[in-house]
Amino acid sequence: MRFLSALPLVAIFAGSALAAAEPPVIQPPTNPERVDVKAKVDVTFPDNESPLGITITNGRVARINFEVKNFEAEPIIIQAIGGQLRKLDRSDVLRNLTTAKVGTEVPADGVVNVPYSFVSNMHAQDVILELGLLLTSKKSERIIQYTAYNGTISVAEPPTSLLDPQILFLYLFILGLVGGGGYLAYETWVVPMLPKPKRVRTTAPVEAKTTSADVGKGGFDESWIPEHHLKRPVAQKVRSSGTPKPKAGKKE
Repeated sequence: MRFLSALPLVAIFAGSALAAAEPPVIQPPTNPERVDVKAKVDVTFPDNESPLGITITNGRVARINFEVKNFEAEPIIIQAIGGQLRKLDRSDVLRNLTTAKVGTEVPADGVVNVPYSFVSNMHAQDVILELGLLLTSKKSERIIQYTAYNGTISVAEPPTSLLDPQILFLYLFILGLVGGGGYLAYETWVVPMLPKPKRVRTTAPVEAKTTSADVGKGGFDESWIPEHHLKRPVAQKVRSSGTPKPKAGKKE
C-alpha cells in the first residue's frame, strides 16, 4: 500500500467535492492518519505503448485506466481520482488536474477498472505526474489517500499537417503578402528603368487605280480569266426572214 506523503492532493479532492452536490461531499480529516488497506491500484495509459516512456500531447485527451484490486474482506469505495503536474525537481505545481467523482464500490476480493482523462495545455517539457485516489472502507469509515502513480512523463506539441486548414490559410496569406510586395517593387523600381519602346507611325496604304490605258498595255493580268470569255462574239448576219445566215463552209 502506497500513501501520499503530503496534503496538497487531499486539498484538491476536498475543494472539488465542495463544488459539487453529487456524490456526497468528502471532508478530509484535520489530522489524516495513515490507514493501511489491502488494495492495489495499477495505472495504465491505453494511448501510450511506447517503451521510451509516457508522452501526452497538448490539446488531446490523455486517457488513463485505474485497475483497483480489493483484497479486504469488505468492500471499499473509490470516492474520487485526481492529480497534479509538477516540475522535475518537485518544487512547484504546474497544474492541478481535474478531480473526477467516482463513487464506485469495489467488492471484497474484486477488481474494478475506472477510466480517467485530462487534457494538457502547456509548454513541451518533461514533468512529474502524480495521480491519487481517495478510498473509503466500510469497516473503518475513514478516508484513505492512495498514490496510484508518481513518475516522469513528457508533454509534446501536436504534429503539424500540411492539410491543416490553419496551416493552409497561413501559407496563402504569406504567399499573398510576398506576391503583392513583389508586384509593388516591380512597378516602383523595375518599370521606370526599362527602355521605352519607340512609337512607329503607320501610313494608310494607297490603292492603285487601273485605267483603260493600263489594260491595253498589258497592265491587267488576264491569266486567270477563262479563254472562252476572252474571245469576242462574232456578229451573225440575219436574213430578212429572221433566221440567221449560216457560216461559210457549212451546209444547210
